[in-house]
Amino acid sequence: MNKRFSKKITICAVLATISLIAFTIENLLPPLFIPGARLGISNAFILIALLMLGKEYALTVFAVKVIFGSIFSGNVSSILYSLPSGFIALVLQILLLSFCNRFSAVAVSVLGGTVNVTLQNLTFCLISGSMEYIIYLPYLALTGAISGVLVGFIVTIIVNKLNKILE
Repeated sequence: MNKRFSKKITICAVLATISLIAFTIENLLPPLFIPGARLGISNAFILIALLMLGKEYALTVFAVKVIFGSIFSGNVSSILYSLPSGFIALVLQILLLSFCNRFSAVAVSVLGGTVNVTLQNLTFCLISGSMEYIIYLPYLALTGAISGVLVGFIVTIIVNKLNKILE
């Protein structure tokens, strides 16, 4: 195993662990303003993995966060909402970065946050059979976009600092 690969694996493990811790702490806090609205700070570490390590590592950090986060929070059914919506959001972020490298971390994060909460809301409506929760969709999308801006700025700062440290 070469040194570069070992370094990437180690950074991925650290990012997955911090993402899981952030997710667990954030899960203990009450939702922002409306049901289901969260800051999504744990998603910052997925985006850092995507920007610094690549898509495979970002998918790994995402999977660890969603699966173990759901288990640790005692809400295993949240995997039904978080896994598909987060996966689709992450794939769209990967595609955005792959085809047009001009987008900032903020733009990529806004896309991910907005798509994630929108799909989670729609999935919840479909699974529960309660379409009245669709009323939250515009508010959740706005919350996802705002949290995406916050996460994107945090990621930009962290990635710039880490790139200097790791050079």
